[in-house]
Amino acid sequence: MNSGTQRARDLLTAYDLSLEQQILGRGSSLACRDQELWKRVEGLLRDRDPQEIHCLGLDPLTVMEESLKMAVTTAASRGRAKTRGGLQGLAKAFEVLEQAALNLYLGPWREEYKVVKTYSGLFTHHIKAVLPPPQIEQLFGLLGYRSSPSQQEQVLSVAPSSPDDFLRLSCAFFLARCECRLLEEALGKHRGEAQWELKMVRERQRGHGSGRLQDGAVSEAVDSLCSCVQSPHLSLRRCVQCRTVHNDGCAMLKLCEENQHLLEGGSSMVSLQREDGGADGSRTSPALSSSSSQMSSLVLHDPQSSIPSFLCPITFHDCCNLGHLDPKVLCRSCNVFHSTSCRGQQMCLELDHSVQPLGVCVCGRTCSRNPLVLCRYCGSELCNECWYHSPVVCRVCHLTYDQSSPV
Repeated sequence: MNSGTQRARDLLTAYDLSLEQQILGRGSSLACRDQELWKRVEGLLRDRDPQEIHCLGLDPLTVMEESLKMAVTTAASRGRAKTRGGLQGLAKAFEVLEQAALNLYLGPWREEYKVVKTYSGLFTHHIKAVLPPPQIEQLFGLLGYRSSPSQQEQVLSVAPSSPDDFLRLSCAFFLARCECRLLEEALGKHRGEAQWELKMVRERQRGHGSGRLQDGAVSEAVDSLCSCVQSPHLSLRRCVQCRTVHNDGCAMLKLCEENQHLLEGGSSMVSLQREDGGADGSRTSPALSSSSSQMSSLVLHDPQSSIPSFLCPITFHDCCNLGHLDPKVLCRSCNVFHSTSCRGQQMCLELDHSVQPLGVCVCGRTCSRNPLVLCRYCGSELCNECWYHSPVVCRVCHLTYDQSSPV
C-alpha cells in the first residue's frame, strides 16, 4: 500500500469515527464540526503538498480557482476589491455539498434527498452565487445527481451510487472546507480580496504548503502577467503588492489603484520582444507564464519617442453597428469591442479572456455616451467633462484620438 492510499484511508477513518461520535453523542448528522479533527487536518495542510492531502477523488483547488476567477471578474465589473463569495463563500458551498453527501450516506431511502431544488434559497445563495455552472454540474455529478430536463432545470435527480462513495466525498468536501479556512487565515488583512485569494490558491496548486504563506508572503512569489498583457500594444504597470504586471487600463489595475497599492511604471510604451531579439511585435517571445524572467523580454520605450508601427486602433467586432456605435465591453485579449448580446463576447468569457466593461469614465463617473468618447488605443472611455479638458489627446495613454473613432 503506497503512502497516498494509506493517508486517504487514515483521513477517511478519522472522519468516519468523528461522524459516529457526533451522531451517538449529540444526535447530530450535520456537516462535521470536530475541532480536533480540524486541527489534525490543518497540520497536514500547512506542511504538505496539498495534492497529497486532497486524495479522495476531489480536486478542490481547481474548483476554487475557477470560482475565484469568476469572483475577480465580478469584483472588477463592480469596481470593488472585495467580493461576497471568495474563500468564505467557497467554504459554505463545500459545507452544503458535504451535507448533501452525508444525507445520501445516512438516509439513502429518503425521497427528499433524491432531488435538489436549484431554485431554493440555499442553492441560489450558497451554490449558484459562488460556483460557475460547469463546477456545479461536476460536483453534484460526483454525488450522482443529474439534470432533469422535464423539470426545466428546476431540480437535479439523483442516480444510484455506493454508500462508501458518499462517505468518501463527505470527507473530501470537509477537507476542502479546511483548505478554505486555512487560506483565509493565511491571507490576514487581505481576506476577502478576490485577487489575493486567487493568487494564494494558485500558489497552493504549485505545491506550496500554507505554512510558507502567512500574511503578505504571497507577494514574495514571482511576478505574474495579467491576461491583459496579451494585447498587441501595451503600456505596462506593475503592482508591487500583488507582484502582477498589468496593461494600463486593465480593470484589475484599477482595483489596485483603489486599494492604494504601490504601482511602478507608467505611460512608457512597451512591445513584446521577438524570439530573435527584435521588438517590432511581429513575433512574441515564448509562453507568457508566471516567471520573473519574463520581465527581461519586455522592451521599454521612451514615452516621448515615436509611436511604434505596430500600434493599431482597437477594432469593433462585427456585432457593432458602425452607424450607431454602442459597444459595452472590451476584450483586451482579442483587442476588440463587443456589444452586450454578442456571442463572441460570451466566448471570450468562457475562454477566460480579460474582458473589461465599458460605460464608466476613468474618473469614476458614468459616461453619458452623448457623444461616445472611446479611445481606440488604450480602450478608456471618458465622460464629457474629462473629454472637454483634453478633446484631442487621450488623458490616459496620451495618444491622439484615432480619426476613425466616434470622437
